[in-house]
This record gives sequence, structure tokens and C-alpha cells, in this order.
Amino acid sequence: MATAALPQPAQVMTEGTGTEPTLQIKLQMPQPPSMAKGPRNRIRLDPSRALEPARKKIATIEAQRVMSVFEDTIKKSEVITVLPFVLENLDRFRVVLGSELIGLLEQHKVLQGSYNEIKQQLDIQMRRMRKARIRTASSGKSEEAEGEREPTEHFGEVTEDSFMKEDTIVEEPEERAESRASSKAESTRSRISSAASMESQAERTMRNLSLVAQQLSTSCKNVLRAFSINRAAMSTVLQQAARSHETQDLVNYLNDLKDILLNKLLTTPGEERERMEYIQQIKKKNDVIRRLQLDHHQIQKTSQEKTNHVKNEADKQESADTKNSEGKRQRYQQEINQLKTQLQNHILEHRENEQKLRRDKFKVETNVDNLIQKFDAAMTERQNEYEEIDAIYTEEKKQLHELEERFKTLDTEYQQIMEERRVAREKREAAEREMALMIKAATTVQAFWRSYKVRKALKGRKKKGGGKKKK
Repeated sequence: MATAALPQPAQVMTEGTGTEPTLQIKLQMPQPPSMAKGPRNRIRLDPSRALEPARKKIATIEAQRVMSVFEDTIKKSEVITVLPFVLENLDRFRVVLGSELIGLLEQHKVLQGSYNEIKQQLDIQMRRMRKARIRTASSGKSEEAEGEREPTEHFGEVTEDSFMKEDTIVEEPEERAESRASSKAESTRSRISSAASMESQAERTMRNLSLVAQQLSTSCKNVLRAFSINRAAMSTVLQQAARSHETQDLVNYLNDLKDILLNKLLTTPGEERERMEYIQQIKKKNDVIRRLQLDHHQIQKTSQEKTNHVKNEADKQESADTKNSEGKRQRYQQEINQLKTQLQNHILEHRENEQKLRRDKFKVETNVDNLIQKFDAAMTERQNEYEEIDAIYTEEKKQLHELEERFKTLDTEYQQIMEERRVAREKREAAEREMALMIKAATTVQAFWRSYKVRKALKGRKKKGGGKKKK
């Protein structure tokens, strides 16, 4: 299976799938012939699962072959879609894939790079050809416009010059025309030759591109064969590799199409007829719903008309109430004028009181400002004192922290020294005890030895004394 052959079925499958693929396929099926309906022949379906097949497994060998081929196609598509990620991370999968697959993938990567380079060259050449064609068309239009302007320019030159220089005037336009014609012919030939060379280069590039595409297709087939042999590498790559959004959509569409195909293969003719009948019932219910909607719309229209009638009556009543309120408004306006006059009098009466209260308020505000200034000065002084004390406290606290750190270090050293002294003292005491025991043991041994020698000497003396007596 080659990469060049994948886009065509992908396009067909993506165009054929919709929002509800199962229902779409069933609606496109032809209507079956009418059959006798009875309580025994009719298949009873659950309304929530009316469109699902009754069987769960494929019975025929042909259907199983179709599903196996389609599943193999999906598996190959999954491998093809993760190839770009694998090619970018060959070192990561080098141990899993093996030497054979790595060699094929490196060759495929080289072919893919050459294909992209040739395609870029072809795109550049095509853009140059389009620009050359546009230039040729624009230059041809400009030449036609210059040819139309030449007679008028020549006529203007003849009328402006005197008739005494008529011969020179006639000769100069002819020479200019000949030079312009030759230059136009040369430019046209150069443009045609450059366009022909560009087209030949583009044709050669296209041939090279087709050859590289064939090689790329063959390399893709070889890679798929190697992956089909090495199942462990295929499963590892499919689990760890990442796909792009478009390729993931393609795989999802293929899986959806697989479900549709499985549903189609599991559906029997009887189930198909039952589904068509169920869909017809749904259509009838939709017609009933549509009629009810029309009735509802008619009722809404009637209620709108009644609402408009009531609104018109309300507008008439509003206009009558507006006229009545106008008289009341005038009466209320007179009362307002009287009240305004009284208000003006009260304002004049209370203005003096207001001025007196303002003076008192000014005095109170002045006193309050003085108190606030005194309070601010006192608080500023206290704040300065607090900041000085806080600075001293911070410094002393810092010194205390340093002394505590030093004390901790000294205490640790003291504990170590005391522990060493204690261990030395215990060793010395143990040595003294051991020496005392040894001295005591030596003394005891020496005492026993002396006593033994004394007893032996005494025995020797007794033996000598006994012998003398016998003589």
C-alpha cells in the first residue's frame, strides 16, 4: 500500500461520511417490495435500538474477508500516518525497530527529502512561468498602445515644425519605426526562448518528481511489509508515536467507516425492511409534528392579532388619560408656583442663620485643623522614635541571632569535646581496672608460688631430717 494511493480513498471516505452515517446509508437503500404483514412475521424492535443489527458476529466468509481486508487497511493507514514522527525520531526507536527497518526508514527519509526538494523546485519554476506569462501579456498590451500612439505623435511633430524641414521629419519617423520594430522582435524572441526554456525545465522537473514519487511509493510498500513482519515494532510505534490533527481525523474516519461497514454486514434483509418501516413511521410522526407546528403558528398569529387589538384599545385609553392629566398638570403647576414663592421667602429668612452657622463651622474647622496638625506632629515624633527603637531592636536581634548561631556551634563543639573526654575517661578507668585486676592476679599467683616453694622446701627439709635419724 503506497502513500500516493492513500489520499484518493481518504477523500472518498471523508466525503461519504456524515453526522449520522448509519442513518444516511439506510435512507439511500431502495424500497423493498411489499410483503404480507402479520403479528408473526413482524420483527419487534426496541425503539431506542431500532437501527442496531440483531446479530453481533459476522457469519459469512465473504463478509469476514471484507472486514479483515478493511481492518488491514486501517492498520496500514495508522502506520503510514505515524511515519513522519518516526522519521523525525529514528534514534528513539532504533532499538525497537531493528537494523532492517531502520535502513528502510532512512532510505524512505532520503527519498522523501528529495521529493520535497524537487517539489519546491517545481513550485518555484511554475511561479516564474506565471510571472513570465504575465509580463509577456502586459508587454504585448503596452506595445499595442504605443503603436496606436505613434501616428498622432508623428502628426504633431510635422505640424509643429516648419515646412522647410519636411524631408528630415519624414525620414526620422521611418528610422524610429524600424529601430522599434527590431527591438520589439528581439524582445519577443527572447521572451519566447526564455518561456520555452522554463517550460522544458518544468517538464524535466515533473518527470523527476514522478520518478521519485514511484520510488517513494515502493519504499512505503517495503516499510509496510517490514512492519507487518515485525509486529512488536508496529505495536510499539503505534503506542508511542504521535499523529497530526489531519491524519488523526483520517484514522477516525476510517474507524467510523469500519463501524458502518460492520453494521451493514450484520444487517439482514428482514432487519432492513423493519428499519425502513420504522423510518417511515418516523416520517409520519414528523408530518404530524409539522402539522401541529403549523397549527401552533396559526394560533400564534391569531393571538398576535388579538394582542394588536388590545394594544390599540390601550393606546386610545392612553390618549384619553393624557388629555385628563393635562388639566391636572396645570392645576398642580399653579400649586407649585405658590410653593416656590413660599420657598423663596423661607430662603431669605434662613440665610442669616446659615451665615451665622457657617461662621461657627469655620471656627470649629479651624480648631479641628489645629488639633489635627498638633496630633500629626506628635505622631510623627512618636513614629520617628518608634523607627529608631525598631532599628536598634532589629540590630540587637540580628546580633542575638549571630550569638545564638555561634553558641550553637560552640555548644556542639563542647558536647563533642565532653563526649571525647568521657570516652577517654571510661577507657582510662577500664585500663586502670584491668591493670588492678592484673596486679591482683599477679600478686595472687606470686603468693601461691611463694607458698608452694616454701612448702616444697619444708618437705625437703623433713626428708633430710628423717634420713639422718635412721643412720
